[in-house]
Amino acid sequence: MLSATVSLVLLTVFFSLSYFGNYLYLKNQNQNQNQQVIDYKTLRQNFMGTILIIFGLLKLFNLKGFANIFQKYDLISSKIPQYAYIYPFIELGLGISYLTKYKLNYVNNMTMIVMAISIISVVLSMFQGKNLRCGCLGAFFHIPLSYVTLSENIVMMIMVLMIK
Repeated sequence: MLSATVSLVLLTVFFSLSYFGNYLYLKNQNQNQNQQVIDYKTLRQNFMGTILIIFGLLKLFNLKGFANIFQKYDLISSKIPQYAYIYPFIELGLGISYLTKYKLNYVNNMTMIVMAISIISVVLSMFQGKNLRCGCLGAFFHIPLSYVTLSENIVMMIMVLMIK
């Protein structure tokens, strides 16, 4: 399993590349339309969409492996195992909705609920002293469930609040 430090670096790279990639995309679009100012709300929406799609796709590479990891700490999937198999598709749907700007009020609320459940699940597992893998990047990476996971979910929730 990756150390917490390596996990933090990996997630920081994912978040940074997504943010700057979206920034450059919007900057290029603005230049093509002779606009000088970047709409940071659109940047945050695109960033959230990109992150959710990347995380959802990483979970789909090994859906069964992800489900096995996720069920060990997620409040819903520990009671309803099918939720672990649906979760990556929820992330993909939310991500696509952010990128297409489809029903953003609903998408923001759903994302807040998903992130809140995730934060509560992670905090409870950490409080119980469980030594588990994080499912945030699917079964592909061996990341420990730790303050890094918690930080990722908190950052995502803050981003949603900044979009509203």
